[in-house]
Amino acid sequence: MFKHILIPTDGSPVAAKAVEAGVALAKEMGASVTAYYAIEPPPTHVYGEGYLADRRLVEELGRRARDIAQRSVDEVSDAAKAAGVACVSVIDKSVQPYQGIIDAAHEKKCDAVFMASNGHRGITGLLLGSVTHKVLTHSKIPVLVFR
Repeated sequence: MFKHILIPTDGSPVAAKAVEAGVALAKEMGASVTAYYAIEPPPTHVYGEGYLADRRLVEELGRRARDIAQRSVDEVSDAAKAAGVACVSVIDKSVQPYQGIIDAAHEKKCDAVFMASNGHRGITGLLLGSVTHKVLTHSKIPVLVFR
């Protein structure tokens, strides 16, 4: 049914379960996967005019964000390799992670997105909505949500 599945991750334990299930689905279908991680830029008030944070601190935070992103997509890649599923990884900077997910799926010609149902809870979720909800709302390709 699906030939190329985008598996976004944030490196969380919930996302790890979705990665495992997404790779298993890809294996069953004979599909390839693309691992995706969106690095959100630091808020502009941290590094903008007025220099609220030292430049070295901002650089260190960026380095750590890239390290976490790499480890996260490596987990998808390792799971895919163990299952014999072809995998490529994409790490992207995205102000809005949901849009980064949708754009990556389009650019990589994925025919489905497989992601965890993990997002804001309570009043924050009602006001902001989760990344998963926004992907579901805006995606033009099927989105499978793992719970």
